Amino acid sequence: MKKLWVVLVTLLAGLSLAQTTLRVGVLLPISTVAGKAALNGVQLGAEQVNASGKVRMELVVVDDGNAPATAVPALTKLMTVDRVDIVIGGLASGVTFALSGPVKQYQPLFLCIGAASSVVEQAFSDYGRFFHYHPWDYHNVAAALEFFKYLYDNGARRVAILYEDGPFGSAGIQTYRQQLERQGYTVQAEPFKSGSGSFTAILTRLKAFRPDILYWIGYDVDALPIAAQTRQVGLEPKLIYGAPPAWPVGFEKNSLSNDIAGMTAWLPSVANAESRRFVTLYRRKFGEVTDEYMAPMGYVIALSLGRAAEAAGSSDKDRIAAELAKVQMDTPFGPLSFKPSDTGRTRYQGFNQSIWLQFQYLEGSRRPVFPPNRAARPLRFPGNY
Repeated sequence: MKKLWVVLVTLLAGLSLAQTTLRVGVLLPISTVAGKAALNGVQLGAEQVNASGKVRMELVVVDDGNAPATAVPALTKLMTVDRVDIVIGGLASGVTFALSGPVKQYQPLFLCIGAASSVVEQAFSDYGRFFHYHPWDYHNVAAALEFFKYLYDNGARRVAILYEDGPFGSAGIQTYRQQLERQGYTVQAEPFKSGSGSFTAILTRLKAFRPDILYWIGYDVDALPIAAQTRQVGLEPKLIYGAPPAWPVGFEKNSLSNDIAGMTAWLPSVANAESRRFVTLYRRKFGEVTDEYMAPMGYVIALSLGRAAEAAGSSDKDRIAAELAKVQMDTPFGPLSFKPSDTGRTRYQGFNQSIWLQFQYLEGSRRPVFPPNRAARPLRFPGNY
């Protein structure tokens, strides 16, 4: 019996030594819709990694406040007090741009969940521990332009663009304008301050332009004011199209959402096996299903990190980075692997324009409407606003 206990203790000690423990900082705007969804996804992914028994992922979660003034000291705390070597974060472009200096100073392995602005890509272009999962703004442009070509073929000719005046909205605006004009559109673009809630003056000016499409690039807080004030000023486009990272909670229950279209990287109705698995696990853990694509994005980041750490057999950030660069895996968005970005500025770019799909709020839910091979319902065009 004594020998048996010695053998068991030895085996358990061996298993303990074989397990890689990762202390991972998670830096997200957790009071926002997108930030909370992303955190849920990271936690769910970490839970799945830990269940394997080969890697133990310990998350240190801090709120970036969706503001540079909060995010920079929060990152500093993660690096100097919490002593993490790996950070998952970088959702909003303006915040992530502000983090570029401190990240380079402290040198973590930085796994970027959002931050589509090419301004951010430029800021991190010389940082070798930067892995960017989300498509860049020029990927977003490519996906949106395919949809706008379809709308042009169906009679749309004028596009009014409302864009927030920070890095997220303004970085790609000239590209959008040029590409739309190249397609044959007449374009009028106006900046706004995200979160101001006041769009009446801009929308009144745009009314004289008589746009077929009202296209706004901003955040979830802007969706309802724009939908309401568009109607109040009597602006009647054929389509209202939005491109926020997330939509307001419960927006689909508000009649003002009817026929509004937008772009997303994922919906629960996506039929691939990994998407179905994610939906099942998410419902089991949180008691509901989310429409927010930042949830599966966070989940994918945690799973890929766990896979890389297992392959590295180490918690060393550079050994993990080397294995992460080799990762090839199926995800709710489709296949993931890392390669240089289209511009060459990002050495490790994950997803591109292929993950985007267009949806429309129809009968109280988001329904995929484009491209045709992924559509659950036909696009309602013109919409009724």
